Amino acid sequence: MEEQKTTGKGTRRLEPGSIDKTRRNIGPIDAREAEFMQKKLGGEVLQERSLPIEEINIPGKKRRPEVIRASGLSSSDISSRSASVTAISNTKQMGSVNQLISSSSQAKRRKTDEDLPAITARDEKLMDHLMMSHEYSIKPNYGIFNVFFRMSTKNRERVSRSFGEYFTKRHVDHMQTFISTIKTFIQLSPDIYKSKIAQEPDLKFKFLRTIGHWTMRDIKVLAIDVQNMSENLTVAMLIPFVRAVYHELITIYYIGEQQIPALIKEIYSDLTAFADSDQKKLQMLAKQGITEWIYIYNQIIKGMYPLLMRMCSSEYVEFPRFFTSQIAQILQFLNVGKFDLLLPEKKKKSAEDAKKREEERRKKAEESVHIAGKRDELVNTGLKILEQLFPQAGFSSLESHPDLYPYFQPIYKFRDGFNVVHPENPVQVTVILIRIIEDFFHGCRNINFNTKADQKLSSMGDDIVEAMNDWASYHEDLFDKKYGDYLSNYVNRIYTQKDYVSSQAGKENLNNILWRAKYYYLPHFKFNAPLIQKPVNDTKYKPLYSRTDFLKTVLSIIAGRIDEASAGKKAVLGVMNPWDRYQFDLPNSVSKRLDVLLGAKRSDAETAATNANLIKYTLCLISVLDWWINNPASPAYSTDPENLYRISEKDGGPQFSVEERSDQNQLFTDAIKKAIAARQNA
Repeated sequence: MEEQKTTGKGTRRLEPGSIDKTRRNIGPIDAREAEFMQKKLGGEVLQERSLPIEEINIPGKKRRPEVIRASGLSSSDISSRSASVTAISNTKQMGSVNQLISSSSQAKRRKTDEDLPAITARDEKLMDHLMMSHEYSIKPNYGIFNVFFRMSTKNRERVSRSFGEYFTKRHVDHMQTFISTIKTFIQLSPDIYKSKIAQEPDLKFKFLRTIGHWTMRDIKVLAIDVQNMSENLTVAMLIPFVRAVYHELITIYYIGEQQIPALIKEIYSDLTAFADSDQKKLQMLAKQGITEWIYIYNQIIKGMYPLLMRMCSSEYVEFPRFFTSQIAQILQFLNVGKFDLLLPEKKKKSAEDAKKREEERRKKAEESVHIAGKRDELVNTGLKILEQLFPQAGFSSLESHPDLYPYFQPIYKFRDGFNVVHPENPVQVTVILIRIIEDFFHGCRNINFNTKADQKLSSMGDDIVEAMNDWASYHEDLFDKKYGDYLSNYVNRIYTQKDYVSSQAGKENLNNILWRAKYYYLPHFKFNAPLIQKPVNDTKYKPLYSRTDFLKTVLSIIAGRIDEASAGKKAVLGVMNPWDRYQFDLPNSVSKRLDVLLGAKRSDAETAATNANLIKYTLCLISVLDWWINNPASPAYSTDPENLYRISEKDGGPQFSVEERSDQNQLFTDAIKKAIAARQNA
């Protein structure tokens, strides 16, 4: 029945369903929106009466009984078969993509905006903003003209043409490569491994079985449809394609972003253990599989999640929380059962569990009593490494405060100011250790740390990459431009003005030097300040003492995981490429010596010049610095705080230079030859 409205100019007729369609276009209005509109427009907010449910129109649930003929079967056969039928009827089975597409009575009908769930204006705005962002680029973004573009209802859910023409094809190609890579793993597996893939319940075998059944035929057909509609593509028209893609990927998503590369590496390790395996091809497949998974996770699962959210959810939820908070709606939309999902594997229990648990409990107890600067085995190893890298420099006898300047000035070319630092001034050893560790960091920057993916490592209040980026500033800025500059100026004034020490300017300068040593480097440094007032701590960097403690803690955890995974070169949580060769963009004094110690010229199978070992060496040197500055009982705090600058034995005045050494390289070569001879005679 038509509705009509009479006006002074005539009668306006509305088609049946026009008002209902208008309400759907507006969408649901929550209480806050209604109150806002009332304040603007006036009137009264009333509750809409819902239509009564006519129970007579609700179809009854029909059950078609399964008839089992008893002819030729025993009673036990009949009962067991009946039980199996009942069990099957109560379990939701996951269909293939082809079944998913063809099972719907509306499969051949082009989807419209009416097929999308109703959402509030606020959630719609949030989803639109997300899809128009540069990160996703799903919907076209016209900037300030978006409001005019969206005034037309046909543009409200419009998808950018580039998504339909380009991104869809690229996503399909990467999925195909990933599937082909995993299937090639299966094909190259020996028969004994194939039998495990077919039967055993381990997660890696379930993973291979699941992807082994995937096919891209139907997804490719849907992708072609999307490309053909790209000029006038809408979110609703993408429903079949998005549903088909996520129907497969959702089954492995919950294994975890980091865990799937770990599974691929574990499969690679298993297959390379067989004598007749093609190790080069398997290595290529492992790298390709991990690379394609990273693309699938970031560009498809995450990249298309706004579309999936708009298609099955009535509220905006950020990634990745969407996949947990809206899991029921997702599985219903994709026609996937919860038992079809692969989940992270629980660790298997063994006979040694009790012993391992006790060991873990003991380690946790030790970790809970954290002592910064503790003199442990890492410190002892670090001092030995320093002696190997720089023989006879003095690291084996730091307690006697040897003068390190003559040895390291020719290597690192420190700026003026460092030449006057007294050997008993603990800043000398501190700056040299900082400089050596900086050389190690030039190689560590090419290590792909992934600490943010680890809840334990990401909750420590600092970041390993930021720490490495700031590291050079602890000597280039804090020493060269501040502490060293103050000290050099102070010594020059003393040399030219005999009464400068007792002058007000001299006291202020000395006060600055002493406090900056404490602020910048030595938290336990004690001294008699010449003035009452403290200078302002003007550093913009995190304190060296806390950053050193952080680096030791993080690298200790990663090094422990490396040791646990070293047997099969398995994945290590927190670092993506531990077993690759280390790489220094430019050779330096440390890298050249490390290449000799770790056999960098050897083959990949024989060399020890890996990122894993670079992490361990760096950890040991960080531990030495941590002990030197953070332990109140270290030799750094056993000297007279007034020994700031060099004193000439001749006249008791400041000394500006000492003779430098030139035998550093020869000492290193002789030490290597001596070590080789000792191994041969052993």
